[in-house]
Amino acid sequence: MPSFAHALVSAANAEHQRFGGRHETDPAVRPLLAEYWIEGAGLSRSRADQMIDRREAWSAAFISFVVRRALAASGSRARFVFSASHSVYAGHAILNDFNNVPAPAFHGLPPNGAGAEKPKPGDLLGYTRVAAVGGYEDALRAARAPRGPETYFSHFDVVTASAGGQLTVVGGNVSDTLKAEKVKLDADGFPPRRPFKFSSVGRVVSGPYICLIRHMDG
Repeated sequence: MPSFAHALVSAANAEHQRFGGRHETDPAVRPLLAEYWIEGAGLSRSRADQMIDRREAWSAAFISFVVRRALAASGSRARFVFSASHSVYAGHAILNDFNNVPAPAFHGLPPNGAGAEKPKPGDLLGYTRVAAVGGYEDALRAARAPRGPETYFSHFDVVTASAGGQLTVVGGNVSDTLKAEKVKLDADGFPPRRPFKFSSVGRVVSGPYICLIRHMDG
């Protein structure tokens, strides 16, 4: 069996090829979106249809889908909290690291600073989309909230390659499609410390990287 990291990269690249750069409203990709909502996030078919019709953000459902595929392909027993919200599975991964949960497990690590790990293929790299969560410490606080992990808007991609001082990442619901993008690393090989970007009405479009999720092999 392949390693989880290899299986995840393969799954993400396969979906990128299947989607073919088409817009999310293209009828040809509706069956793919349905798969992400149903197999990834665990929604019923009727609920998935509603989410597609309303054009709800499907990036977390996509991540859940490819992680589920990679777990099956690799035979890993690591527990991933499949969700339609990135912050849900990220919060659990961060708590796994905080509580030293033994491998196989998903650990949420700082993308910069103390305790940071350099990203590699098979990782999930995420950034915030809300001003109240501006870094890993805020994400940890949200994960450890007294009444249970808080949810917040964020976005994660699959790291599919690393070469020449930059990453290739694949993510869903990026510019209304499934897209591969480049992330230039800093001089030490870590994700850059990005500022917040806001829309014309003051809404957060993107923000700093807040978490790197890695499958720890047993």
